[in-house]
Amino acid sequence: ETTWTNNAGMVAEGGTKPESAWAVTLRTENMRKIAHNIPMTEEVLDDVAGLEAQVRGRLVFGVQRKEEQQILSGTGVAPQLTGILNRAGIQTQARGADPFFDAFYKAMTKIRNTAFAEPTAGALNPTDWQNVVLTRTADGLYILGNPGASEAPMRLWGLDIRVTSEMTAGTALVGAFRPYAQLFRRGGITVTMSTEHSTFFVENKVLIQAEERVLAATSDYESYRRSVRWRLVPGLY
Repeated sequence: ETTWTNNAGMVAEGGTKPESAWAVTLRTENMRKIAHNIPMTEEVLDDVAGLEAQVRGRLVFGVQRKEEQQILSGTGVAPQLTGILNRAGIQTQARGADPFFDAFYKAMTKIRNTAFAEPTAGALNPTDWQNVVLTRTADGLYILGNPGASEAPMRLWGLDIRVTSEMTAGTALVGAFRPYAQLFRRGGITVTMSTEHSTFFVENKVLIQAEERVLAATSDYESYRRSVRWRLVPGLY
């Protein structure tokens, strides 16, 4: 969606109804591949029970971590995805001297005012989330909950919070992700084994490989404005 002019208005009986403008332009996003592998000997796989399953699990985990990084901060230069933080037009919110909770809510408001969308989630670095959870009142009471209870719900102002080390410490992200961003997976993560690599067959070696093809896309031209990032000032939580 590249043009949207809303001319909806009040119309008197028998009057001419106004015409709005709406146009779409074909855009292309390329599927990208995330993959890695580990070579092993047939002997070690035979002799160490459960090793193959452990290696498969670690390979899948590695692909998932790289996917998370690419969704957030992929550069868009082939073969990388274009991450949310590198989309042209993303809004920014200056933290300034605001308390964290205020800055977070101001980012939500900017999305509502500028992009006419409802925020659905936020993302923070684990250290920043720790500082938020440990925020106390002047009387020493924890704002987000009693330390004697289970961990504080990972929600702020009604939004789910995703904690990931792929977010740079000292930054935060708020967005209307659920309705306006999509991640397409072509068949999901696959794990394969082969002895056909290089001289592996005559060396009794096995290559275990995990890979997936993904595509990150947004729904319309306003999507970039439906996310807000800002700098967090250390010590002002």
